[in-house]
Parts: sequence; structure tokens; C-alpha cells
Amino acid sequence: MTELAVGTAGHVDHGKTELVRALTGVDGDRLEAERRRGMTIVCGFAPWRLPGGREVSVVDVPGHERFVRTMATGVRSIDLGLLCIAVDDGVMPQTVEHAAILRLLGVNAVVVVVTKCDLDPGRAVLVGSAGTELARGLGLTAVAALPVSARTGLGLARLATTVASALDGVPPPADRGLPRLFADRCFTIDGVGTVVTGTLDGGTVRLGDAVEAVGSRARGRVLRLERRGRSVEAAEPGGRLAIALRGIPLAAVRRGTVIAPPGALDPTHAVDVLLDVPVAGASGLRHGSRVEVLHGTATLPAGVWLAGERAIGPGQQAYGQLRLGGPAAILPGDRILLRAPSPAATLAGGCVLDAHPPRHRRWSAAPLDGWSARHLAITGAGPEGPVGLAVVEASAAAVGIDARTAARRSGVSVAAAEAALGAAAATGRLVAAGSLWISPSRWERLVDRARGLVAAHAVAEPLAPGLARPALLRRLGLPAAEGDRVLARLQAVGALELQGGVARVPGAPPGAGRATPAVRATQALLDAAGLDAPGIDALRLVGATPRVLAYLQRTGTAVEVAPGVHLAGSAYAAAVDGVIAALRGDPDGLTVSELRQRLGTSRRVMVPLLERLGREGRTDRAGERHRLARARPALSSSVAGQPPGVRG
Repeated sequence: MTELAVGTAGHVDHGKTELVRALTGVDGDRLEAERRRGMTIVCGFAPWRLPGGREVSVVDVPGHERFVRTMATGVRSIDLGLLCIAVDDGVMPQTVEHAAILRLLGVNAVVVVVTKCDLDPGRAVLVGSAGTELARGLGLTAVAALPVSARTGLGLARLATTVASALDGVPPPADRGLPRLFADRCFTIDGVGTVVTGTLDGGTVRLGDAVEAVGSRARGRVLRLERRGRSVEAAEPGGRLAIALRGIPLAAVRRGTVIAPPGALDPTHAVDVLLDVPVAGASGLRHGSRVEVLHGTATLPAGVWLAGERAIGPGQQAYGQLRLGGPAAILPGDRILLRAPSPAATLAGGCVLDAHPPRHRRWSAAPLDGWSARHLAITGAGPEGPVGLAVVEASAAAVGIDARTAARRSGVSVAAAEAALGAAAATGRLVAAGSLWISPSRWERLVDRARGLVAAHAVAEPLAPGLARPALLRRLGLPAAEGDRVLARLQAVGALELQGGVARVPGAPPGAGRATPAVRATQALLDAAGLDAPGIDALRLVGATPRVLAYLQRTGTAVEVAPGVHLAGSAYAAAVDGVIAALRGDPDGLTVSELRQRLGTSRRVMVPLLERLGREGRTDRAGERHRLARARPALSSSVAGQPPGVRG
């Protein structure tokens, strides 16, 4: 059965802890300071068996204004709120603020519980009506308004039945395939080790799973799982959970730490949000404000950047960006609360739209359409979470995105992201290029840019064989790991032609077809020189730059015999044939001087030519004489263990 939690909310001393004790038999005030002062300071937790046998966790939150931050932490884990209002006080300031926090953190349904009804039964209907009006005015669904008395037991059975019925209509927590445990308590147990308790969100955790304390380098495995004091082998998202961790020291975890699969979350320092100020219970905020951001069980300082607004007040919404004072394991769709640090007050709430946005500087450049698309994907999220965000992420990426990255940015499983991306491609919303997914309009721009880069390079560098692949990938902004497959897709659509390590204009003629005047002049000089290789000055006069000479060598129309010594390709071939013919006619070999005279060339050409032939294994040298390399006997003609040609 789906794990759900019920939580109290309301003004200080309005009977929340007494109500939880009466319903569950557990005293939520466990600290000595709580008992001494008669108020809840930290969140208390208790199991509650409802009619029908269902067990839920009950979260008892503090009501004092100084502990609203703690209250908000507890609210994040609940599915149904019990808005407690004492019959003798009625609606009070923290009643309003707590109700607003419930709505801002996504708790959409409440049961208005009029407590201490034994003190003044006649006021119960009036107080219940005021609570219902408050809830509905804030956009909450008020399931019922019930009078109860923890002291006499009045209305407790009806409250349990009402809660059980209301929870039947609560959808199960989304299973994104990406579990996160927001730690609220961390301690050690002898013989067990580090234990972390909190609310499980986003996925299933199993015994033996590898996990990490996000933001630290501490990694380990799940040693034990407990729910409501009972060991389990696996825990689905929702409800309270205790995890015993092997390999993660207590020093690596604290309140606010997130436990998740290794490498699954990228901590962020900025988030784009849809900010929301309810009509009551929050004061609003201004552009440039410094605030505290409450997310999960963590609190971070942040600066506020509003898009197009100087300030927002009660009943208003606005897009904006929060620049966080530290890393946070936030995902799109998460709910956050914004509070003023001093004097403490609730300012607004927000829904995270983008957990890794670029920095926005100008209102006019704010990505309003992108924010709207993200919001629609989040509000339409199903049981697998906001998988539609994977398509939004791919559409927004300039050169596309792979499924794994889309999943990480969306906070969903890779399988769910792949399915969403594939479905979008099938309907023409995305284009698949290798393992990247990209919007059709951005794909067309990428095709045009690739075609333009290759053509521009051919004009600017007519002697180059083409634009090197690494340079093309860098200019297109494509990741090297995916680049080759994207280039192959670009070749398939005719944007370019791949040859070796370069990309060139499709159908462009090889080498000579792009010859420049300098190339033709250099070739003419080399052809006329024959074996009398022209000097550097002569080459410079006709414009034979290193690039020109490299082009001629690449096309085979010139050969660099030695640094600064170039021959026409035909002259080089004739020289090689001449040397081979001369040595074949004189088995004892010839000297450099004799070969130079026979071919009618200089030592400047002949010496490096012979060295090159020697490196190629076509000639060898005995003293001053060069001769044809002798064929080596086959290995089969040698005796094992002895050099070829030696007999035993």
C-alpha cells in the first residue's frame, strides 16, 4: 500500500501535540526542553493505524512563530494537513501562516480540526467555518471541519474515518526512478553505524543499493531499512524512512543532506522558479532581496532576481531566478519556501522550473516561453514525474541533448526520458542525431551552420583538404563523444562530406581542382627544375609558402626529399627509377658521387634521396657504396634459435 503521511499545522498551543497523542498514543514532545516549556520545538513523528487497517505516519509540527522554519520542513513530507484551531482562540496569526505554507509546499487538502471543544462547544461551528473559509481562500481543499477534544475523546473516531477517506483520494507519490531521502535526523547506533531518517521521494530504495551523501564524496550502501520501527527490504517513495548506511561516516551527513544513488544528482547554485505569494500568510518580496530558501530539510541563503517585476505582493505570481549561497540537490518540480531571515517572516513560495539555468541578467532576455513550457510539463506530470521536461530540455539545447543528460536535468529515470524523447521524435517534435535529440528548428540551423562552416573554410583555405573534424565539432558546439555520429547524420542529409579526418563540401573536386596561382607557379617551377631542386629563395619568389608546398605534397605533385629540398612528383619518380637501374647494373654498388653524375643532379638532392630509399628498405650501404638491398631468406630456411643464413 502507498506510504502516506498526515501532518498537523496551526498556532502555538492549539492542541496539536495533544491531538497526536490521543490519536496515536505517542507523545511527539520527546525533548526535555519541549516538556519543560510545554511547546513543540522539533517535528515529532508517530505511526497511526486508521480504520480499515491502513498505517500512516503523523508529523507533529511546532506552532510557535520562532519555529516556522522547522514547521515548513515537516510539512514537506505530508500528503494531508490537519489544520488545528483551538475553539477558545479561533484563527490566529500562525494559523494563517501555516495554512499558507501548506498550500505553497503542495499540500492541497486539509481537514479543519477544531480542538479543545470541551472548553466551549458552542463556538465549534463558528470556528470551523472560519477555518474552512481561510483554507478555501488560500486555494486549499477543506475536506471537512470537525470538532474534537483530545481530553474527552470527542470526535476522534470521526476524524480518523474522515482522514482515511480523504487519503483514498490522494494520488501516490511520483516514482521518478530517482530516489532521494531528505535527512532530518542523523545519528549512530552501536553495531549498526550511521543512521539517517527522513522522507523518501522520487523512487524506490532497496537493501544493498549504492548511495551517496550528495555534495560530499562519501559513498556507501544501504545496510538496513525501517518503516515505523519495522525492517523492510525495499521502500517505495512517500512516508517516513530510516536508513542504516555502511561506508558513510556520521560526519558526512547532517540535517539537510540528501541521500541518493551515486552521481544521480548534480547540485546546483541557481534555480529558475515560478514564485507565488498567497493572498494571506505571506508578505511578498522585491527584486534583489536576500532571502532564506527552504528546500527539503535544508535552508540556504539566496538572492532574488525577478523577471519584469520590481516586486510582487499577496495574490501575485512572477517568474524569477534564485541565486543560491551554496549547492543544493534540487530537481524541477520541487516546491520551495522563501522566508525573510530577519525579522523572520514567510515571503513567498515557488515551484522549481529549471534546476540548472544560465544566469539571467536582463528582463528582456528572460526565457518566458521556456518557463511556460516547463510549468506545463510539471503540472501535467504523471506517476513517473515530469518526463515531459526531457522533451523541453532537448528542445532548449542548442545542439541537442542525450537521454541520460535529459533525465538528470528533468529528475526522471533514463528509461522514462528515452521513452518521452522517442515519442516526441515519432511525432516530429524532435530529431534524433546519433544519441542526441534536438528540436527540428535547431537541427535545421545546425545543418545550415555546418554547411556554411565547411564552405567558408574551403574558400578561406583552398589548399586544405577540408575542415578538421575536431575543429568542426568545436565550432558547432557538439560534444566530442557524440560528434562523429552527428557528423554522419549531417553527411547523410548532404550538409558535408566526410573524408578521413576532415569534412569538405559535398562533391568538391580533389586537390588540383582548387589550385591557386601560387600552386600553379610553384608546380611549373618544380617541373622545369627537374632534378635540380630550386632553392628556398626561388620558391619564395613564386609564392611557395609552407601551405602551398604541403598542398602539392598531399596531392602527390611534389615530394619533399629533405627539409627545403623539393622535387616535382614526376622528377622524383624518375630519380628513383634511375637510382634503382644504376644499382641493378652494378652489384658492387656505387658512391654518391657516381650516382650524382649518372643522374645529373647534386649532392643536395642525391644524399637525402639515398637516405630515404634506405629507410624504405630499397637500398643499403657498405662503406661509401650504395647498393640494392638484398632479399632476406625466409624464416623457414633458418635453424631454430639461429639468425637466418646460419647453418648448424
